[in-house]
Amino acid sequence: MTRYLFWQDSYMRDFEATVTEKNEKELLLDQTCFYPSGGGQPSDTGTINGIRVNDVIKLDSGEIVHILENTAGIEKGMTINGNIDWGRRYRLMRLHSACHVVSGVMAKSFGVRKHTGIQISEESARMGFDMQKLDSDVSESIESEVNKVISEGHSIVAEMLTWAQVNSDPALKTVTEERYEKIDVPRVLDIVGLDRQLDGGTHVRNTLEIGRIKIIRHENKGKSDKRVTFVLENP
Repeated sequence: MTRYLFWQDSYMRDFEATVTEKNEKELLLDQTCFYPSGGGQPSDTGTINGIRVNDVIKLDSGEIVHILENTAGIEKGMTINGNIDWGRRYRLMRLHSACHVVSGVMAKSFGVRKHTGIQISEESARMGFDMQKLDSDVSESIESEVNKVISEGHSIVAEMLTWAQVNSDPALKTVTEERYEKIDVPRVLDIVGLDRQLDGGTHVRNTLEIGRIKIIRHENKGKSDKRVTFVLENP
């Protein structure tokens, strides 16, 4: 299986790897710091040996496929140089970490412990929640509390656990939910003192790096599906 360098260091921008398989536009590598799309977070883009990487996909086997404009000059067994688009990656890291802060705030301050979906783009993030009421006043309260928590400077730590550790952790009771059924490696993202959950994405090291969020839209998509869309005030 591909070694996930982005789990070891979310701030890694450049790396070397060996090509294990290739075709006209796709590469498999023995290791990569290109994050594949998943968990609501889009994939990284960048270059491999100067050739544009347009998309990155994780297979059910755990291997990661890099989709390039072409693979001219690249052969199986050779060493390549990869470079991710750091500006894009860092914005996605900040937005994904902000989503976890929102999730923690919703649980602790608003009693809403279940979200119904998350979708992150380079410009904004959208989250859905199983809640009865979401109007302008509630939206403003969420934004204010989230920015307060962000400014407190909580450390953000990712760790690999065993399933036995996960199942004995009272903060991870949601692991029985359907959305975790396909997770084969239990990686936990901990915003210290606020939120702790299984997650495979890339994140910043401290909430202060997020800056401030601004909720630009709140929507009612059904009796138990309310959505907020937010941006970073300092992108």
